[in-house]
Amino acid sequence: MNDKKCCVVITTTDSRDVAMLIAKTLLEGKLAACIQMDDIQSCFCYEGEYKQIKEIRLSVKASCKDYDAIEKSIRFSHNYQLPQIIKLDITDGLSEYLDWVNGN
Repeated sequence: MNDKKCCVVITTTDSRDVAMLIAKTLLEGKLAACIQMDDIQSCFCYEGEYKQIKEIRLSVKASCKDYDAIEKSIRFSHNYQLPQIIKLDITDGLSEYLDWVNGN
């Protein structure tokens, strides 16, 4: 285990424009080192209805100290009433990579 306090913040949206806005805002605000986007298929129940939609998942690599600002930024730019915003703490990883994440 190392002492680098980094995390991955995951969110999803059904809009490529919103995904790009979130990514650009986080990167320009120096709140993220890297953001990866994947096209995914999501299945869930919301407000009593079964949904199956195509979404874009954003995996945001960042320093844990910036989580509150990241969450606030995502909520501001997001098009969902209740967006998925999940923080996963990184407990270990390549030291040089984690240094880079913390340095951005």
